[in-house]
Amino acid sequence: MRIASSRSRLGFTLVELLVVIAIIGVLIALLLPAVQAAREAARRSQCSNNLKQMGLALHNFHDTFGRFPPGASDNSAPFGKGYTSPGGHSWMAYSMPFLELGNAYDSCDFPNRSFYDSNIETAIGNTNFPVFGCPSSALEQEFSSQTPKTMVADYIGIAGHVDGYGSVSAVNDTSDTAFGVSATNGVLAKQSKNTFASITDGSSNTIVVSEIGDWVYVSGGTRKDVRSGTTHGFAAGYQRNTGSRRVHNCVTLRHIINPGSAIEYTTDTSDGVSELGYNSPLRSAHPGGVMILVGDASVRFLTESVDTSSMARLANRTDGLVVSQF
Repeated sequence: MRIASSRSRLGFTLVELLVVIAIIGVLIALLLPAVQAAREAARRSQCSNNLKQMGLALHNFHDTFGRFPPGASDNSAPFGKGYTSPGGHSWMAYSMPFLELGNAYDSCDFPNRSFYDSNIETAIGNTNFPVFGCPSSALEQEFSSQTPKTMVADYIGIAGHVDGYGSVSAVNDTSDTAFGVSATNGVLAKQSKNTFASITDGSSNTIVVSEIGDWVYVSGGTRKDVRSGTTHGFAAGYQRNTGSRRVHNCVTLRHIINPGSAIEYTTDTSDGVSELGYNSPLRSAHPGGVMILVGDASVRFLTESVDTSSMARLANRTDGLVVSQF
């Protein structure tokens, strides 16, 4: 009589293996959104820190010179020294010494040179300055398309707003409308010399800088990178050519935040939504809105649900219409 020997079962059955794989898949599905949210929170925190540094730099500039830098300047006094080319510089260029970028600023010799100058490309060309870039932005172009090839910033100064959001006749300066309409009722406008005293609505009630670091979907569904420095870089300011005046790196508000529907890509006076225009909408890759810098150097999150009238009040430093909560 033979007695059958029992043998220990080794490993998993196919059913057990499939169950384990399914459990792991469920855990990954549950944890992945949390991991992604944590990463976005870290990126948003870094973006907030960038804006905070810019705010402190603008305040230190004011302490040093008794005014804020212009949003965009040309080559005339007091900002430039009459160099031949009319292309001046942006508020970001003027802020560099107060952002621990003094050596780069000195190498550029901004007061004596246009943003077209080859010396600027030698000094800061193809150089990334993290303070001017949002880590959440997925935009592909890092440097300007034309020389000098300097960094394209994900942030933009607020030059003001246009009453009626589409009324060209209400613009403060109607002579510079080749690429949109330009206002000067904000803190960082072209040729501006604003002080804290000129922000009569209160520094805590006025937007100074915002994000602009995400795609815009224009008519036809095509996505466009219309950051203001895409062509000439973050240091470019007021380009006062006859018949082709452009204001770089500061924006006159005319659109809602993160427009969901396609808008017209154009450089004419009716809109100015392009990389050369100065009416492109505020936008960011952060879900639900944009990070903004307020005049008191605080950083806040402005939701995309804010209406255009509230945005106008926040952009205008002197209209007497204060938005208490935003």
